[in-house]
This record gives sequence, structure tokens and C-alpha cells, in this order.
Amino acid sequence: MIKIKLTRTIKGKNLTKEFKKEYGSIEKLEEIIIQRGNIKLESDMEDWEYFLEHPEEEYTQEVMIYDKKPSFSITDLEILNLLKNEKPESITELAKMMNKDSGNIAKQVNKLKEKGFITIEEKKINNIKTPIFNYDKIEIAI
Repeated sequence: MIKIKLTRTIKGKNLTKEFKKEYGSIEKLEEIIIQRGNIKLESDMEDWEYFLEHPEEEYTQEVMIYDKKPSFSITDLEILNLLKNEKPESITELAKMMNKDSGNIAKQVNKLKEKGFITIEEKKINNIKTPIFNYDKIEIAI
């Protein structure tokens, strides 16, 4: 098993914005915790409360991905780089940046999403899917 660590540093005020976007409010998150009792949700709640009081403090977030046979193509790395630095609004825009077919890029994006490297934000207007890569560093341990 190969361990892949994704790391990012984010200011508290930006993290609380992400929590608000994801959960709506602290009260809604509390309701979800009561229903599900999830450790990650409880951790998010603690972080949200803390960073409301310390908005300028930086937080280093690490996400671990375990994969038996990780594979990265040049296209995968190019996608991650463009998502991080250019922040395209859609998969179609990403494909145009790469001069590639949007169907093929959509498949690559979905593969990266399934493996946990990116998220996809779906906008209700025109059903636009925005791929997002929020990490600063990828470390691979063998």
C-alpha cells in the first residue's frame, strides 16, 4: 500500500468560509453531528469554533490517501497544476486550457475525484461542474 499525503495551509477565516459553504451554519452542523455522530464532523465543529475566534491564524490540513497501485499520467499532473494555479470554472474551460477533448478530460477529472485528489462543485445554473484542487503539496511514501 502506498501512502499519499495532500497538504495545504489555510487561514482560519478562509477555513470558516469553507465550513459555511459546506454546512450552511454551525447550528446545521450541530444537527448533523447529533444525527450521525461522526468524528470528522465533530473535528470540523471544533475547528470552526476555534477559527471564528482566531481568523488570522494559519491551519495546516493534511489528508491521507492510500492506494495499492497509484498511477499519475502527465495529463493528471497537468490537470492538478491548472486547477491549483489557474482555477478554471468548468471542466470545459479546463479542457480548452489544455487543448484536449472535454470528454477525455472529464474522465480524468472523475478519476482524480474518485481517488480523493479533487472535489467537484456543482453549480445549479447550467449544471456547471467546477473541479477544485485545494492542496499545496503532494507527498508519496513508499
